[in-house]
Amino acid sequence: MSELDPVDHLAEFERTAAEFAAVLDRADPAAAVPGCPGWTLADLALHLGSGQRWAAAILLSGTRQKVPEVLRTTISWADWYAGTTAALAAAIRAVDPDEPCWNFAPVEQRAGFWSRRRLHETVIHLVDAVQAGADADGRSASGLTVVPPRIAADGVDEVFGVFLARMLARGFAPAVTRQIGVRATDTGDEWTLTPAADGGRPRVERGKAAGEAVVSGTAAELDLCLWKRLPTGVLTVAGDPAVAAAFLAGTTTP
Repeated sequence: MSELDPVDHLAEFERTAAEFAAVLDRADPAAAVPGCPGWTLADLALHLGSGQRWAAAILLSGTRQKVPEVLRTTISWADWYAGTTAALAAAIRAVDPDEPCWNFAPVEQRAGFWSRRRLHETVIHLVDAVQAGADADGRSASGLTVVPPRIAADGVDEVFGVFLARMLARGFAPAVTRQIGVRATDTGDEWTLTPAADGGRPRVERGKAAGEAVVSGTAAELDLCLWKRLPTGVLTVAGDPAVAAAFLAGTTTP
């Protein structure tokens, strides 16, 4: 299986989390978040920060933990969130990535899962904040410009390697019902997804894009479409458009 360009998940997590904290520092916490209907920016900060504390507790114990109750003080959302980020970064540094550690997915139970997962959780919610109009730097309202190509390609790979199986385990219908290829036009990464005969976890092959349809776009476009943060019309399709449409409409992520 072809390898992706390596990503320093911890360094990229800290960089992306700092961007999100900066958005919180200058934005209206009551702003609505289109990517998370019914949520405000404050709700988004609460969700992300609570997730950081949860992941830190899991890493330090190696076992499944409850999401901690949030006991907020009078500090700003930005400062509170930055504190949770620092706590998680310290936990990641304290635990060898190959150490056995619980995670929620039907994948290898190793500590290294969490630095990657929290990076991509933060990336998607930074996009949510930008789409909410919370970005004062004049970046694209789509959020595409806050997702570097190689980070986005790793995010696509996480969806295929973790969340396709995760959503099946949660009882959702298979998103991959016909063989389909996916191509990132800017990074050159390609995947072929082949459905399992029993409706179980699809086979994922890196290094080529083949199937009854091939869906192409930049890595960021693919990542955000899989997370339902962009309309799929930004992507191009070769082959059977019905196969591509069924895949893109499927439940690939929570």
